[in-house]
Amino acid sequence: MPTDAPLQTWELRVDGRAHRVEVRGSVSRRIQWWVDGDLVLDKKSADDKPRLTAPDRPEVGALSLRFSGLGKPRRATVTPQGQLTGIDLDPEEDSPAAAYEDRVRANPRRYALVQTAGGVAAVVVPILVTLLLARVAFSIDWPDWDLPSIPWPNLPSLPSIPLPDLPDLPDVSLPGWLEWALDNAHFVWPVILAFVVARGEIARRRKQDELRARARAEAQDRDDGEASS
Repeated sequence: MPTDAPLQTWELRVDGRAHRVEVRGSVSRRIQWWVDGDLVLDKKSADDKPRLTAPDRPEVGALSLRFSGLGKPRRATVTPQGQLTGIDLDPEEDSPAAAYEDRVRANPRRYALVQTAGGVAAVVVPILVTLLLARVAFSIDWPDWDLPSIPWPNLPSLPSIPLPDLPDLPDVSLPGWLEWALDNAHFVWPVILAFVVARGEIARRRKQDELRARARAEAQDRDDGEASS
C-alpha cells in the first residue's frame, strides 16, 4: 500500500458494487481501483485518457479516466460489464476533479466561453509567434553566402495532350460570410471545435448528474432493504 496521499479519489456504488479509484502522481500516474474493498487494479500510466480493465475480475467492467492536457484529474468512469454507457464516480469533496465539475455545473456559459477563448488562443498565439520570429529574422544582418549554381540537365519537352472541351458551369455566388469562413477555415475550425467540445461536456455533465443521482438512490434502497430484512 502506498503511504503518500492520493492526488485524486473517486467513489460510488454502481449496480450493487462499491467502486473506489485513487490516482497518485502527475505525469506517470499510479492508478488503483478497488471494488467491494478488493484491489482489482494497480497500474502506472502516463496516458491522459486511459481505459483499463481488471484481467482477473472481468465482471467488474471497465474503468476510464480523463486528465487535462496539464495533467489535472477530470473524471473516473466505470462501465459495468455488458453495458455501453458508463457512469462517473463521485470525486472526493474539495478535490481538483470536484472543483472542475462545480465550475462546469454552476457556470456553463462561462465554461463554454473559456474553452472557446482557448480555441482562439490556439489560433492567435502561433500567428503572433511567427510574426515575432519573422521580425527578429529580418532585423539580423545576415552574411551574404555565394552558393555555387547547380547545372541541371535539359529535359526533353513532353507532347501536349488535347483535352475535350467541358461545358461551362453556372456561376454560383456564395454569401459573403460563407466565402470568408471557407477562406479562413484553418483559423475558424479550432474555435468552432473548442465551442462544440465545451457544449458537449456541459450536456454530458448534466446527464451524468442524473445517472449518479439514480445510482445513489438505488444504493440507498438496497441498504434500506438489507437493514429491514
